[in-house]
Amino acid sequence: MKKGNNKLRGMILAIMGGVFWGISGVVAEYLMRNENISASWLVGVKMMVAGCLILLYQMIKGNKNSLSPFKYKHEIIQLIIFSVLGVLGLQYSFFKAIQVSNAATATILQYLSPILLVVYFIFEKRELPNKLSIVSILISLVGTFLLVTKGNINELAISSQGLFWGLLSAFLGAFYIIQPRKLMAKYGTTLIIGWGMLIGGIVFQLYQPIWRNMPEFTPRIVLGVLVITIIGTVFSYICLLTSTEYIPPQFSSLLTSFEPLSSAVLSVLFLGLVLTPIEIISMLLIVLAVFLLSRCDIS
Repeated sequence: MKKGNNKLRGMILAIMGGVFWGISGVVAEYLMRNENISASWLVGVKMMVAGCLILLYQMIKGNKNSLSPFKYKHEIIQLIIFSVLGVLGLQYSFFKAIQVSNAATATILQYLSPILLVVYFIFEKRELPNKLSIVSILISLVGTFLLVTKGNINELAISSQGLFWGLLSAFLGAFYIIQPRKLMAKYGTTLIIGWGMLIGGIVFQLYQPIWRNMPEFTPRIVLGVLVITIIGTVFSYICLLTSTEYIPPQFSSLLTSFEPLSSAVLSVLFLGLVLTPIEIISMLLIVLAVFLLSRCDIS
């Protein structure tokens, strides 16, 4: 019973993480389109604030080992890699994809990361993929092709920049689940995420200081930034990565199918996005491909 409860807990956390991330993308698109806020400024602010909030939460809980990840040189290097590539890289590439395309497209491209996870674990375990895995990967490729071409092989339906940043966010999305597993197992998910956010945010200040291009803070902007920072960043990361303590990371990533679905629905309802039949089919194919992977042996 305890094992079943843990699995259910992990599934719920993974789903919540996906929905929160989808909400973050839609709110970010609104701020970029309607409030003229750049992706760079938004990423820097939310990472700094989110990192400080998570570490403050650790202090309030009485965690006396907040500096433990800095004891050993090799772990410091791993933490910096996670902070810059796994956290900062994913955040920046995802928001750039939104800026040059839209939240729904950026989210569905980033959702290709579970396919990349499966490919990685095939190589890690040195096992040939089963037939269902191959079919799933082929379906995801077809879905991606339709999404970026709308069926017209002569030209891209989205900008080359949108495709680049979206695919990059997919690669980095897989990376941030795989790379910090040992650190999180040793020091805890929340602590590593907190330091990852803060270190990544500090590094990003070298490129985009918070005080540069600062917008005029209106109630809408403040509310939007808070939603992105607290719900779409802190809660999303904690939910998704904590879920991997109860279920395999591949399965956790599969359940974030609510991420592109929530993003698409919210974009249609609140941002006036109009999806063509081809786009709907392409999104459903990618989601279907990821769900098919759940029938594979991923334990």
